[in-house]
Parts: sequence; C-alpha cells; structure tokens
Amino acid sequence: MTTAAETTARVKEHVDSLAPALLDLSHRIHANPETANEERKASAWCADLLRSEGFEVTMPVAGLETAFRARRGSGRPALAFLAEYDALPGVGHACGHNIIAASALGAGMALARALEEAGLQATVLVDGTPAEETTSGKLVMVSAGLYREVDAVLSMHPEAEDAVGGSCLGVARLSFSFKGRAAHAASSPDKGVNALDAAIQTFNNVNALRQHTRSDARIHGIITDGGKAVNIVPDFARCEFGVRSVDLGYLKELLEKVKNCARAAALAAGAGLDIQETPICEPIKENRTLTRLTLEAMAEVGRRADDRTGKHFPASTDFGNVSQVVPAIAPMVKAAPEGTVLHHPDFAAAAASPQGDAAVVAAAKVLAIVGLRLVLEPETLKEAWSDFTGGAPATAGT
Repeated sequence: MTTAAETTARVKEHVDSLAPALLDLSHRIHANPETANEERKASAWCADLLRSEGFEVTMPVAGLETAFRARRGSGRPALAFLAEYDALPGVGHACGHNIIAASALGAGMALARALEEAGLQATVLVDGTPAEETTSGKLVMVSAGLYREVDAVLSMHPEAEDAVGGSCLGVARLSFSFKGRAAHAASSPDKGVNALDAAIQTFNNVNALRQHTRSDARIHGIITDGGKAVNIVPDFARCEFGVRSVDLGYLKELLEKVKNCARAAALAAGAGLDIQETPICEPIKENRTLTRLTLEAMAEVGRRADDRTGKHFPASTDFGNVSQVVPAIAPMVKAAPEGTVLHHPDFAAAAASPQGDAAVVAAAKVLAIVGLRLVLEPETLKEAWSDFTGGAPATAGT
C-alpha cells in the first residue's frame, strides 16, 4: 500500500515532469494578453492541455464563453483548482494571471495522476474563471451553482512575497451617466445643461466624503466620457468608481453615500442621472485549517511564507465570493522581486521571468499537496468545514 509520504513525493515528481508544458502554457498566455471575456486563446490552450491529461472539459459554462470546467476522477471529496487568465488593458499580464492558470492546471493534473496511481477516489476539477479584473466571472459561476457540490477550492496569486491567510477588501463598481443639453458654449451657454459639470462635481463630492470614511475603505474613479468638442456644452458625461471596504455592511453603506454624491451633483447641474452597479466582490472568508495546511505545504517545497491570518490585503478579488460558499484558500506566491507592485509593467515582466516560472512550479506543488491531504485526511476536511460554518453543521461539501 502506498504511504502518504510516497504519494506526496509522487505529486511533486508529477509537477516536475509537467513543468515544461506548464511553463510553455504560462509563456504563451503571457505573450498573448487577452482582456476580460476575450480570453479565447488562453482558455482553449488550457482546455487542450487538460484533455491531453484525461480530463473531460466542458466549455462554455455558466453562460461565459471563455469559462470552462475540467473533470477527472469520481466520488468525494471534490476539489476545485481555479485558473485565471485575463490580462489588464495596456499592461498585459501585470497581475500575473498566466501564472495562476499554469499553476492551477499543474496542481490538478499532478494530483489526478497521483490519486489514480494510489487507487484513491476523489474528483479533481480545474475551473477556468474569466474576467477577474473587470466583470468578475467567478460571481457568475458561483450564482450558477458550480460550487454547491465542491468540498474545497484551491487557488493562488503571484506577488512579491510568500504569504498565506488573511482577507481582502470587498468591492463594487458604480457607473454614473449624466444627461444634459447641448448648446454653443460661447454664443448660448445659458441654453445648455453641462453633463460634464455634474461628473466633475461628483468627484468633488466624493473627495469631501473621503475625509469621513474609515481607514479600510477606498474610493477611486475615472471619467470615461466628458464631451466631444470644447465649443459644445457636453450633453453627456460618464464616470466610474470602485468602492471598497473589508466590512460588507460598511461597504453597502458607503456605496449609498457615493450614489448620493452623484445624485447631488446631477441635481445641482440640472442633469439627468442613470446609475449602474455591479454585484459586490466579497471579502475572502478565512479558513484556519486550510491556512495551516498551506503553510505546511509551502514549507514542504522550501518556501517560508508569512502567516497573514487576521490581516487583509488592500485589493479585491471575485475569489472572495467563492470563499463565501465553500472552504477556500489562495496563497500569495513570490513571483517578482521584493517591492514590485501589481498592475505595473515591472510585474508583467516578472510574470514571464525565471522567478515567475519558479512560482508556477512551487504553487502547483503547494496546491496539489494541500489537495492530497484533504483526500487522505477526511477529518482535516471536516475541520475545514467546521471553520467555514463556525461550528454549525455543514450544509454542503461534507
């Protein structure tokens, strides 16, 4: 009978044997950046590699053209590894999603191989999750019920340091469209209603609001349409804001205040106002058991990770919504020199560097090891669900 240590060693060996294919995938995605919901090449490349490893791939899923679910094995537990692959406009893979995709596939494929060799029953899922940077594909996939029969979700994010645990800021996006009345800006300005004035006043109101927000909150915005010509009173203007907080209740309160900033500005300018709001990307729900397992797996592959339990990362992700419906973990894996900032061209360069490649391999091993322990140790999986439910009986997964 194969021992746990032997199966763990096989998982790592499988990742190493898969490394050339994983790094080729990572580099191809990096060299062909596709923005939200346009990730046709990346999702197809991922699906092809998974099929070559015996996974059954369904694409599209949840009504998302570039989303997929790959499945190998059967029975419980069911473990899902999440792959992201969307790029940022203008700066490509400056968030390193090529690394997330390659490591998720590596973890899923290596675990599936090792489980089959050891005669262990489990379902390994690899989900392609598009549009994390904008329209938040995971929200759609959660709403479609893809995680109702999943026992744990495992993912990662590249960073400039190794860290496990902690939460993040919840976020929602607001879009304000102001409708004014055009007029000649010199000969008949009194006949016009300046929609751009309303947009600018919205920013002024938000700037005043910032003095009275909690320290964990963030409000940031851009003007996407401010008029067509300087001699025409703008009859249309549009601006967008991201509103964030680690506290969901406070975030909802803050969203209403920002809407009031726009309503007041529209009233002052005499403009019409249309408000569009995205669903909230919720904060990550921490899981003590999965954090412990992941810290141990990081040490297993020679990485000393910071334990961020109780802290929050000042950014947001739709992974938070997944963590609200099933035990989940997404460690940060060092893929860039210390001090490198996400969403900067320097991080995009690091994402295809030797350090970025090392992160792909390390993360694949870490996630596969955690997944293996959840299969080998049913009591540990129950403990993770106890953390998730706060001690109440589990309603899914176990």
